[in-house]
Order: sequence, then structure tokens, then C-alpha cells
Amino acid sequence: MVNKVDQDAMRDVNRKLMLQALFNAKQTSRSEIADQIALHKSTVTTIYRDVEDLGYIEELGEGAVSKAGGRKPKLIRFNRQFGYIVSFDLGRHHLRYLVARMTGETIARGQMTVTGMAYRDIKRAMLSYVAQLGDMHTERGLIGVGVAIHGVVEDNCVRYTPFHTDLLEHDLATELTEELDVPVFLENEANLAAVYLRDFHDYDSEETYRNFAVVNIHNGIGAGIIQNERLFRGLHGEAGEIGRQVIINNDYLAAGKFDAPIHIEDLYAEDAMLSRLGVLKGQDEITRDDFLSLYMGGDSDAIALLQEWVHAISRTVYNLAQYAAPEAIFVHSRFIAGTPQLLDLLLQTYHEILPESDTPLFFAKNSVNKATLAGGVAIVTRHLLDMMGYELKFTMTEEDEADANWL
Repeated sequence: MVNKVDQDAMRDVNRKLMLQALFNAKQTSRSEIADQIALHKSTVTTIYRDVEDLGYIEELGEGAVSKAGGRKPKLIRFNRQFGYIVSFDLGRHHLRYLVARMTGETIARGQMTVTGMAYRDIKRAMLSYVAQLGDMHTERGLIGVGVAIHGVVEDNCVRYTPFHTDLLEHDLATELTEELDVPVFLENEANLAAVYLRDFHDYDSEETYRNFAVVNIHNGIGAGIIQNERLFRGLHGEAGEIGRQVIINNDYLAAGKFDAPIHIEDLYAEDAMLSRLGVLKGQDEITRDDFLSLYMGGDSDAIALLQEWVHAISRTVYNLAQYAAPEAIFVHSRFIAGTPQLLDLLLQTYHEILPESDTPLFFAKNSVNKATLAGGVAIVTRHLLDMMGYELKFTMTEEDEADANWL
């Protein structure tokens, strides 16, 4: 005899299966969902009422009668007007933001400079941005917030970050939740980039990878790891901190330019590369565009540094392939996005390392900023729907597809 606890658990699973079918369909009907998840139509009808009461169903009108005859089916889909999510990416220099529906479609986007800003001012900027949004023509307005942190996140708190270190003294998620009265979720930015590739399937392959890693190269170097379609966070959320790997027998060690062990990101993160070229050129500030312009113009210092960078990154990715043996590794890099020929050099260098790795290396189609922000939308949606272990297919708008590197 099935007890009430088992019945409740079964009902919860069936509700999630229905939500999954509803979420992933452009349009469907109760009978189609019943067939898809192998439940009796009466069971689906009962669950349908629960899901409808929650506001997740949008009616689209009547469909065509099937060849077998009968009534015209009522077409439905997941309610895209239910509410919206704001996803923030708090980097070293910029606070980027994306407003999107639960299903992933972009509503608004932008960025602001936060270089040198104190914690209270960054939080005030977040709150001010959200305050002017209104309901964005949705039924319930703001329903959740995600924040990408360039550092380690554990239990929805920042445990380590090399930037904005005053975050360590505050509980950002709790403070924003109290101010906005919606759930707020923090996550490492590389992890969110991995979630983005998993949930938006934004890569040039018909194959769906269940085990892969995403390497983000920006002001730091980190990796998001998906194992068996689940985000792998490791002990204290520290999985993927590959930028902390120690460099052995480097010329900089022999020259005595560093007193402490040198980590990969000390030399090859984006800011480190800009700083190194600035020293060579006797300039206090070199931008990424400056760097790439010098490289394309044949500047010997820029060429030498980027060649060194390619070799270092190829070895870092190769080592990751040996440690984790994923089905694929994706690289996000604004250097490569700005100078596509660097990708050919990176791939060539990666495949020259012996024994050659069986793990293919790809350049992710979209910028790291878009991936991180959209991954934030996906993770918040999953929390709100309690669907962390289910396959959900998120949607990218045509505008996003046409303007992949929008930040």
C-alpha cells in the first residue's frame, strides 16, 4: 500500500515532468504532455490545475483536430510573461546586467563601470537599476536575481574574490533579498558560463555533451565543470580555480621578479597581460584594444607576449583535459574574440602536445559576458521552479544570436 509520503513524492515528480515538458515545448497540449511523460490524461489534468494555479501556463488558442477526430486541442506553453529575472555580472571593472524572461529571452541589457567603487555603492547601483525597471510588461514583475561572482561562492556567500574584497565582509544575497523581496542567488562566473552552454546548447555541434568544461580567461582564469549534466562545484565551491595552478621553472622565477609562487593567472589573465605589455612599452595603461592593435600591426612585444600566452593557455587546457577527461573543453577569451587567428594558433599548439588529448577544444560562440549573464538567468529559473536536476531548454532571442559579442 502506497503511503501519503510516497504519494506526495510521486505527485511532485509528475508535476516536475509536466513542467519540463511544458517549458521545453514551443507549443503543446495536455494530451501531448500525457503521451510524452506516459501519464494518464486524468493525472495530467489534475497536475495541470496545480501548474495553472501557479501561473505557469499560457494559453495559445485551439489547435487542429487530429486525424482520429474529436475536439480541437487547447494549445499551451510555459507562460513567458510570468515575470522577469535580473542577472548581474560583478567583474573587476564593470557591473554588467541582463533582464530576461524565465525561458531565457532577453528584455534589456547593459553595463556600468564600478572600478574602485565601495561595496555599498555597488549594491546601491544594483538596487537603483532594478528600481527603475517596473514590471517590464510581465504579470508579476521581478521574480528573482542572480549575481555572478569572480571568485569562490559557497552556501550563497562569497568566500574568496581577488576583486571587490569587501564582498567578503557582507552577505550580499541576504541584503539584496531583504531590499528586493525576491530570492537572490550567487554563483561563480565560470560555473554560470558552463550552465549557459548546457542549458542554451550554444555550441557548433549536433552532439549534446554531458561532461565538459568551460575555461574563462578574463581578469582571472577559471573553469566551470559539468559532469553528467550537473554542475560540479567541488569542496567549498572551489572546483575549477585553474588560474591558481603554480607555474614551475618559469623565467620570471629565475629572474627573481616574484617573491611568492607564481600562479597561471598572475601572468596570463587579461589584466596581467595588459600590465606586462604596459611595462614593456613604458605606459601606465594599455587597453585590450590597444594590445590587439599592436599585435595586428606587427609590434614585436605584443606578438611575443601573445605567443607566450597561447602556449601557456594551451598547456593549461591540456592539463585540464588530463585531470578531468571531459568530452569537450570550451574557451571563452576576449583576446580570441578580438583576434580570431589566435584560435588557430591555440588549436595548433594544443594538438602538438604529446600524447595528443582526445578531448576536443572549441572556442565558445558567445562572449564570456553574455554566457555568464544568461547562465545566471538559467540558474535562477531552475531554483524558482525547483528543477535543478531536469533538462530544460532555454531560448536565445534573434537579437542575441545576431549580436553574440554584445559586451
